[in-house]
Formats: sequence, structure tokens, C-alpha cells
Amino acid sequence: MTITIDVVLFSYLDRPIYDVYVGKREVGVAGPYPHNGRGTMAGVQFPKGPQSISWRLDGPEGTPGNGEKVTSKNAPVLDDVPAGARFLAIHINPDNTVDFIFTPHFPGLSPQGEKFHTAWEARNGK
Repeated sequence: MTITIDVVLFSYLDRPIYDVYVGKREVGVAGPYPHNGRGTMAGVQFPKGPQSISWRLDGPEGTPGNGEKVTSKNAPVLDDVPAGARFLAIHINPDNTVDFIFTPHFPGLSPQGEKFHTAWEARNGK
């Protein structure tokens, strides 16, 4: 069994990431926060069940860890799409966990992302 849904990728990391995969399906790239969560991949198909998520770290030349592959500490589960949901928001957190959130409208920040955003604003004088 599979799920077909539109995907929006959010990363709460302070560096770009690329080669973002959910299982064997590439779902894109993300700039450093807050420069992500704006693009959509339409009609992405995933198998149901627990998912492994991985990404590669990027950044300016010489940044420690550039090119390293990171695998999420958790394996979020894709189950049936809730009635009315059109989007799957994939949220990559600074602690290397990932949240999946289904939404009927274009998604925004996750609850954990809202906390991250408040701290980001404080650090950046916003």
C-alpha cells in the first residue's frame, strides 16, 4: 500500500541540507532556517509504515561535517491520510528527529518549529 500526497520540507537547522530522502524517495533540499518550507513537490508516492529519513549536511567551504549523511533518530510512520489532508509537511528538527504533519492547506511551522523560531528571532535580534 502507498500514499500519494503533496510534500513541503521544513528544516530547523542553521545550515543547508541536500539529498533529503524519505526511504528511497528524494524529497529535495532545504536552505538554512528560515530559508525553507516554501516549495512543494506534488504527487509524491510513499509506502505506508515507518520511514527512515536521511540528509546530507552542507554549508560554506570548510564547515565541519559538510557532505556527512545524517539519519533521523526516529522513524515517523506514514499511515492513512486523514480526511481532507492535501499536504504532508516534513519537519527536520535540530535534534535530528523528524515530524510528519498532514494538513488540508499549505503547512506552516510545527509546534517544535514555533519554539525554534522564537529562539532564532531572539538570537538574530528580530
